[in-house]
Amino acid sequence: MNTTIVYILTSSDKDLYIEQLWLSLYSLRLHNPEVRVVLLTDDSTEVSLVGDRAKIRQYLSEVKVIDVPKEYTLKERSRFIKTTYRKYLKGNLLFLDTDTIIADSLSSIDAVEADVACVLDYHAQLDKLIDGPVIRERVIDIFGVDVGDESNYFNSGVMFVKDTPRTHQFFEEWHKNWKIAAFEKNQCFDQPALLVSDKVCGHVIKELSGVWNCQVLTSIQYLHHAKIIHFFNNTWEGKAEWSPFFDDGIYKQLKREGEIPARVKEYINDPKSAFFSPAYFVCKRKNEFLQTLVGATLYSEFQKNGILFRFVKLLCNFRCFFIQLIKHG
Repeated sequence: MNTTIVYILTSSDKDLYIEQLWLSLYSLRLHNPEVRVVLLTDDSTEVSLVGDRAKIRQYLSEVKVIDVPKEYTLKERSRFIKTTYRKYLKGNLLFLDTDTIIADSLSSIDAVEADVACVLDYHAQLDKLIDGPVIRERVIDIFGVDVGDESNYFNSGVMFVKDTPRTHQFFEEWHKNWKIAAFEKNQCFDQPALLVSDKVCGHVIKELSGVWNCQVLTSIQYLHHAKIIHFFNNTWEGKAEWSPFFDDGIYKQLKREGEIPARVKEYINDPKSAFFSPAYFVCKRKNEFLQTLVGATLYSEFQKNGILFRFVKLLCNFRCFFIQLIKHG
């Protein structure tokens, strides 16, 4: 495999990002023992890689410290490096977020011909996303750019990037636009800036198969053949009931014990089966309702009020009973 794997870490002992990275690196080496892996980080994170935190070094080919403005927060430092990493390394790169589990060999990435390739965010075009209108409005608010004609909104958690003049120019544009979002509009998001930069640069990004960034929160279409499974590290109500990788418990245990527990290694050995039962899927229309003020309020009240929940469940059961009674006479 000729492509270099790249991770970015800005972390302290107060968060769980290094624990997420640890599991991702462990899973990567299971399937790709010879691949070159580079960690890009800031100076404060690098000096914290001591004791148990230093154990991630065993999986790395190189730790490279990037000069980031001292006044930046950890999140700003991470985004600074993420929008500039192309210029620090030579050759083709495959960037991976820390909240990923690798499930297969990644060697076939060498065959990708695009300058930059990513998977669609949530595996759907912008018009089909629940927050699609919000994304378009955010882009207009931040950049004053109309993206009404754009259909592809890419997830930046997995990015294949070639070493070409065009990609270097693209990253310069991406970094510039991210700084506008973060420091002029106080919105430290990298993906809206990615969308605008891709438009300005003539659509450099090409779509990568969903198997390279299987975002199981919104689609299992690519899970069976997934090479990389993306378990988002942001909080989401109830997602810990789906998979151990959605629950911060395994990362807290790793932090306490300083070793990957045997049961977690079992999950990593078969990540496509690392889901709990029963697990129920929610269709797009139901999810849209839960995102509304009314839906979110009702759901919250159901969680807090067991009597109300049981009463509504009883009504639903009666409804089902009467439907069956009518159908079968």
